[in-house]
Amino acid sequence: MIRSLPRSAFLLSAALMALAPLAGCGAKAVGVDGTVPVKGTVKLKGAPLAGATVTFAPSGSGRSASATTDPQGTFQLTTLKPGDGAMPGEYKVTISKLEPVGKVYTQEETNEYYNKYQKAPPSPEMKNAVAEKFSKGDSSGLSASVKGSGKNEFSFDVE
Repeated sequence: MIRSLPRSAFLLSAALMALAPLAGCGAKAVGVDGTVPVKGTVKLKGAPLAGATVTFAPSGSGRSASATTDPQGTFQLTTLKPGDGAMPGEYKVTISKLEPVGKVYTQEETNEYYNKYQKAPPSPEMKNAVAEKFSKGDSSGLSASVKGSGKNEFSFDVE
């Protein structure tokens, strides 16, 4: 003989099953791969800096994480897979943005140059749009402490 549960017990069970997928929502804890989400913004003299490379290098042992800023100067770090973040710990932060100085050849111009001279055109010299000190961990003066839970959001203003 099959007995049915009282209506209140059934409703309670249904509610708990419906809420189960939401358990643990909120601040993401350390993932299976050891990373936590890390995001932030980079500004150059107060304006959003697009196309900059942001690197978090661990102060001790661990893995580095990096990202490229979008047009609004925002980034989301990657360690092992896109956007996974960084492992909790202390980091030295570097920021750089290389830009070409001089002539940058289009594909059509490259083809014409090659046909005329039988070699590739010269590559443009590259310069850092950010002060050189920010591209080196020992001189950047930038650091970050990534926590295992809670928000890991950082803002950097460089020159």
